[in-house]
Amino acid sequence: MTGLLDAVYENTPITVIISDNSAIAMTGGQDSTAVGRLEKICKGIGVDPDHIKTIIPLKKNHEENVNLLREEINYKGVSVIISERPCVRLSRDKKEEIKSIIASLN
Repeated sequence: MTGLLDAVYENTPITVIISDNSAIAMTGGQDSTAVGRLEKICKGIGVDPDHIKTIIPLKKNHEENVNLLREEINYKGVSVIISERPCVRLSRDKKEEIKSIIASLN
């Protein structure tokens, strides 16, 4: 977050890609407190809401995702792309729980 805040302060032309898999993989798949909150965190840091985008990294979305990536990389300011997809190692029940948490936050 500190690096993103500095980029906003300096209006650095950068595209930050956040891979959100709804879990903290380095600790064995524990819940992440950032689930459903990354966009709000980026807005709070000062990223222009028009340049905070979310993509779903699936083959069927490939062309749309590539176009969005190109647009944001060409933007001359700070942009954030959040790539959201639950970790494949999470159980089906855990994935449903995560969807429920996200729905309650919106």
